[in-house]
Amino acid sequence: MMNNKLLLAAGAATLSASFFATTATAATDTANASATVLTPLSIIADVGAEMDFGDVAGDVTDPTTVVLTTGGTTSSPDGASTAGTPSAGNFDVTGSGTLAYDITLPADGVVQLTGGGAPMDVDGFTDSAGGTSSLTAGTDTFDVGATLTINANQTAGPYTGTYDVTVNYQ
Repeated sequence: MMNNKLLLAAGAATLSASFFATTATAATDTANASATVLTPLSIIADVGAEMDFGDVAGDVTDPTTVVLTTGGTTSSPDGASTAGTPSAGNFDVTGSGTLAYDITLPADGVVQLTGGGAPMDVDGFTDSAGGTSSLTAGTDTFDVGATLTINANQTAGPYTGTYDVTVNYQ
């Protein structure tokens, strides 16, 4: 008889455990989701306001450098001659409202000017906004300068090259 009572108690416990397990309720709630689509950033190099180191002359035996500021002036810390009409590169940016954006310039060792002689390196890129800026009514502008290295005994003539400037919303 004791076995039957134990068996009956075990069955009742199993039945009540099953009852309580199946009577638990799930809860559901609904939440909102949203997104704001921004006007994509656009950057345009101003034609006629492109980076130009002007007329430069280096040294016969040693490399020299010409620094072009974001204000469009040149100087040489090591004796290169500068003349002509230098200008910093100028860029127009358009996008959404008054949002901030980052400016990414070329790394050193990436950009070269090529022409009739050995390629010349352009390094030390800087921008007038200091690497970040904000749009005003969806527009902004900034200037870019850099440093040109003239090789020793560089062959005379015109030299050209390209460089990439990237803007991204913060």
